[in-house]
Amino acid sequence: MNFHYFFIFIPIFLFCDISFGLEYIEFKNNGKLRSETGEILIEADDGIVFKSRDGQYFVITPENLFSRRKDDKAFQAYSTSECIRRLESEFPKSAGYKIMEKPHFLIVYTTSRGFAQWYSRILERVCNGFKSYWNSRGLNLTDPEFPLVAVIYSNRDDFFKHAEAEGLKLSRNILAYYNKLTNRVVLCDLSGFESVKENDNKSESLTINHYLRQPEALFNIATVVHEATHQISMNNGMQQRFAPYPLWLAEGIALFHETPDAKDSLGWSLTPKVNGIRLKDLRKYFQKKPTDPIQKMLKDDNLLRDPNTVVDNYAMAWGLTYFLAKTKRNQFTNYLKKLAKKNPQSDDSPKIRIKEFEECFGNDWEKFYKDCDNYLKKL
Repeated sequence: MNFHYFFIFIPIFLFCDISFGLEYIEFKNNGKLRSETGEILIEADDGIVFKSRDGQYFVITPENLFSRRKDDKAFQAYSTSECIRRLESEFPKSAGYKIMEKPHFLIVYTTSRGFAQWYSRILERVCNGFKSYWNSRGLNLTDPEFPLVAVIYSNRDDFFKHAEAEGLKLSRNILAYYNKLTNRVVLCDLSGFESVKENDNKSESLTINHYLRQPEALFNIATVVHEATHQISMNNGMQQRFAPYPLWLAEGIALFHETPDAKDSLGWSLTPKVNGIRLKDLRKYFQKKPTDPIQKMLKDDNLLRDPNTVVDNYAMAWGLTYFLAKTKRNQFTNYLKKLAKKNPQSDDSPKIRIKEFEECFGNDWEKFYKDCDNYLKKL
């Protein structure tokens, strides 16, 4: 199985009411003492969820919280320059890190400037294109509150060391992941851009063109765009981090946008296209004649996590998202708006998920299955 997408889900505490104001806390994180300024999102007997002013979340248990004080100032995100200074402290130049600033993103990298430049252009295009696409369909997406951070490593060893430092044990075939706690995308550059000379724009252009002709390039682009879509959708109003948002839809949106474009100079263009890999998987899934595959997927996120069912249900998530976006535009917009209102305290259950779906698309499941099946089989 080639499952290269990793999406972080962390259990959340029982909720209770909290008051608002700027919090100053000192706590232990990954074995190190840390001070942060921000706001408490969730507070309960067994700990807090804290949002720092650069957009990171910290889950802090009572024994790891050493001090806290509060004033009546409103929460305000760090400026871009403040975020850069914090990143320079975390990722020092002495260790080989460089930082690239773009309108919506801060790129931390140890790989070639050529790859970082190409990747930053992809990110900005995805960010702007995603917002434009869904706003034209009636959503009200915004620009991110914080500069979005992507960390690019030049080799697998450093990539996996970073993941381990975040408490993650990744399969060796994973190339990138989005972490909902740090709010960052982390990836490994396998492009071969290291041979590009710094500030050599002509050489950089030739290298990009050469890379896009490689067999693995389009798959790597899909991986990059997929994880960037998760990050962007969590920061522009489509989804809230840690809200009980159906996993099939979170993945379906990312799969909907990930499809690369071999004819484009960057390898990806704005208009969502048929995802050939997922369509092929979906046709294989249909051959198994599954019973109520959509309802089962709506109810159970684990179908997209279980190695025995993940390929079929990723394909189904893409297929259902594509079908709804292309044939039920207004209903799909209403559904996305409804789910965008979910927050970490929202109720969730299989019954609630089916009810939310039926409120937007009706309860005639026999007709719905038939229409969806007929549409996808014609692709």
